[in-house]
Amino acid sequence: VTLSHCSPLLLEYTSHIFLKGLTMETPNQTSNQESWLLHFPIMFFAAVMGIGGLALVAGKTLKVFGLEAKFDSIFLALTFLSLALLCVIALLYLAKTILYSPAFLKELKHPVRINFFAAISVSFLIVLMLLLRFDFIPLQFHIVVFYGSASLQLLFSLYVVRFWFVNEMQQKMANPAWFIPIVGNLIVPLAGMNLNLKEEWTIPFEVLIFYFGMGSFFWILLNAALLIRLVFGENLPQKFLPTLFIFIAPPSVFALDILALFKGFADIATLYGIASASFSVALFFMFLMISLFGVFSRLKFALSWWAFTFPTCAFTLCALELFAWNGSLLYGFFGILGIVLSGIIVLIVSFRTLIAIKQKQICVLEE
Repeated sequence: VTLSHCSPLLLEYTSHIFLKGLTMETPNQTSNQESWLLHFPIMFFAAVMGIGGLALVAGKTLKVFGLEAKFDSIFLALTFLSLALLCVIALLYLAKTILYSPAFLKELKHPVRINFFAAISVSFLIVLMLLLRFDFIPLQFHIVVFYGSASLQLLFSLYVVRFWFVNEMQQKMANPAWFIPIVGNLIVPLAGMNLNLKEEWTIPFEVLIFYFGMGSFFWILLNAALLIRLVFGENLPQKFLPTLFIFIAPPSVFALDILALFKGFADIATLYGIASASFSVALFFMFLMISLFGVFSRLKFALSWWAFTFPTCAFTLCALELFAWNGSLLYGFFGILGIVLSGIIVLIVSFRTLIAIKQKQICVLEE
C-alpha cells in the first residue's frame, strides 16, 4: 500500500506517533537530567571562603573596636553558617567523587578548575580559625584539622605545579585563579599562629615558615606571569573577570603572616613597615578593582562571582590588623571601608547564588 492510498487522517496520526517517538526521553536522558550532583562544581568551596572570610572580619572588627559584648551574636551566626556550609558542600562533593568518579577526574584535570581544589584546604583552615574561639572544643581536634588541612594543601600545591610542568600550558589558560593554591600556602602559617596563640608553639615554627616561603616565592613569580598575560595576551573570558579580585588576596595575607610569624624575631617598626608595604600593593589592586566597577556590573552571574568575596575580606583583615598595631586613622578608614564592602559583596553574591540555584542555573553541564 502506497502513501497515496492512506487517508489524510491515518497519515496525520502516523506522523504524530513518529514525532512523539523522536522526542520521547530515554531513561538515560531522564537520569542525566535528574543527576545534578554529576555537575556539582568544585568552585562551590569558594562560597565557604567568602562566608568564612566575612566571619573572620566580623570577629576582628568586634575585637578591635571592643564590641564583642554587644554584637558577638553576629560572629557566632556567621561562624555557624560557615561550618554548616563547609559540611554540606564537602559531603556533596564527596558524594559526587564516589558516585561520578569520571566527572571528578575530569574536573581534576581541567586547566582552570584544578586550581579551585585548593579551596578545600583553605576552607578548612578558615573554619579552623573561627572555631579556635570556642574553648569547649579540644585542642587535639584543632591540631588534627590543622595538620590534615596543611597536608591537603601541600598535596594540592604539588599536584597543580606538577600539572603545569607536565602538560602543555598555553598563555590564554593563565588566570588569577592560579593564585588560589598559592594563597592557601600563605594561610597555613596564619592558621598555625592563631593555634599557637591558643596553646604556645603547638605548631613548630619550621612547619609554618615552610609554607610561608613556598607561598611567597610562587606569589611573586605568578604575579609577574599573570600580569604579562593580562597585558599582552588575550582578554579574560567574561565569567572569569571576577577572579581579577584575587590579586588583592596574596599581598594582604602576606602582610598578616609577617605580623604574626615574626613578632618575636624582629622589632615592631620593621614588621609594621614590611606589612604596610605589602598592604599598599593590595590597596593599589583594590583601587584598580573599584575603577573597573562598570565592567563588573555588566557581568552575567556565575559562581566565579565568589572571587569578589574572600580577597575583599583579606584586605579588610589586613587593614584592621595594621590599625590595631599602630592606631593609624588611615588604616582605620580602610578597615571600615573594607567592612562595608565585604558585607555588601557577600550579601549580593549570596543572594544571586540562591536565585541561580532556584532557577537551576547551577549544577548544569558547562565548558
